[in-house]
Amino acid sequence: MAVRWIGCSLLFGLAVCLAAAQGIIESAECHETPAGFIASCGYVTLPQDYDEPTGSRVDIFYTRIQSNSPQPQPDPLVYLVGGPGSSGTRLLSSSFQAYLQDFAADRDIIVIDQRGTGSSKPPLDCDEARFRLDEILQSRHQDHAKLMLDVLQQCHRRLSKSGIQFAAFHSENNARDIVNVLLALGYERWNLVGVSYGSRLALTMMRVHPQYIRSVILDSVYPPQADIYLDTYYHGERALKVLFEACSASASCHARYPDLENVFYDLYHRLNAAPLMARYTPPRYKTLDIEISGYRLYDWVFSWLYSVNAIQAIPYLIHELAEDRAQDAVRMGVAYEAQLTALSLGMHYTVQCQEEYISSAARNYASIIAAFPHLSGYLRYPVEGADTLQRLCGLWQAEARPDIANSPVESDIPTLLLSGDFDPITPPAYADLASRTLSTSYSFVWPQVGHGVLRSDACAVDIALDFIEAPAVEPDSSCIAKAPAIVFRIKTKLTTEDTEKR
Repeated sequence: MAVRWIGCSLLFGLAVCLAAAQGIIESAECHETPAGFIASCGYVTLPQDYDEPTGSRVDIFYTRIQSNSPQPQPDPLVYLVGGPGSSGTRLLSSSFQAYLQDFAADRDIIVIDQRGTGSSKPPLDCDEARFRLDEILQSRHQDHAKLMLDVLQQCHRRLSKSGIQFAAFHSENNARDIVNVLLALGYERWNLVGVSYGSRLALTMMRVHPQYIRSVILDSVYPPQADIYLDTYYHGERALKVLFEACSASASCHARYPDLENVFYDLYHRLNAAPLMARYTPPRYKTLDIEISGYRLYDWVFSWLYSVNAIQAIPYLIHELAEDRAQDAVRMGVAYEAQLTALSLGMHYTVQCQEEYISSAARNYASIIAAFPHLSGYLRYPVEGADTLQRLCGLWQAEARPDIANSPVESDIPTLLLSGDFDPITPPAYADLASRTLSTSYSFVWPQVGHGVLRSDACAVDIALDFIEAPAVEPDSSCIAKAPAIVFRIKTKLTTEDTEKR
């Protein structure tokens, strides 16, 4: 079946999109079909580079979950996952059970694997990270960034030999793909729910394809004008402060861990001076020797602040490590780091290096070190750190996208913005930043939630359902004030789900 695809040209500095050529839609077997629903899946073949429509192609995989309503609304809900580099298909089962099924009562749900991810072709996965995961997990803190650069360089070389046009993998082409898939499926208007990077993608669609969008839900907002690689350090420290204050405000947490903030930072410095070695054997896996430095601890705690279940356990985990009992923390930390292999790292850095492209010298790292001196060493630990980010994007041969890619999105499309106060990466301040240029927007903060509000809180789902039914009317948010404070666990058994990101 022939379908339209959307090509864009620049006219007076604005992206003007026109139906311009043809692609191919082909049915395929579904990887995930939620119980009690009917799903259909397939690929839409589109240009890899929309400026060269007769060149290489991408096959974009979609899943359409039909509403159970006998008369569903004509405008579906389109689920945009984060990363960049996450797969909507792989997260469909958990996200559908958590909240998407509530929207399916009245609307079809459309899940699209963004170009370079999941079942879309070609994939930009870095299998090198999976093959070398043992080496990554057992690396020493002074070697970690160098090792990751080596892994990513190997990945880039392999992808380059396969003919990947890296410059064509970015948010604007992601947006074009999604529009074309939805048009191919016969939809004329739709609603978007974008989580984390998915919110940035949704904002990009609001900029370049507003005519198709009825309403937008931005969950854990990532506005394009934000400098996430610098802001992250400030936001991480802010989220830690929220954690320490929440523990102090909890009678049981304060009684068990009365000086959590000082214990954490003392432990951070102690482990950097003399890292703790822990031997850990994951289920059905070989024994690993894990070095726990202060930098790695900081990285772990930052990741645990994403999930409510993990947040509840952080004071206990810090206390255990302070007493040289590492098993629970290592189990959680390794589970988090192993998720590296579930992300399309090639797609992640292809997008980020183009859209967050800026030299390390242009970022004011001196200010963050002046404000938080203990981070001076940590800035050299991650592969996106002050010393390595520019090298990473250099080996990725990335060139900056036009300035419009990092400009605020101005729109009057009704938009709901959801934030968690514990979120260390996309805090409430990002929602405030985005909403300044969204004339019809409603922004709410959940005090007991981290990253990914809809998956964490039923009240957020209720507000989103009200919003999508009447986007021009501010939804009733009174349930937020009724939410109980977070309950910290004094001792707990933890699972890999505690660190899952969506």
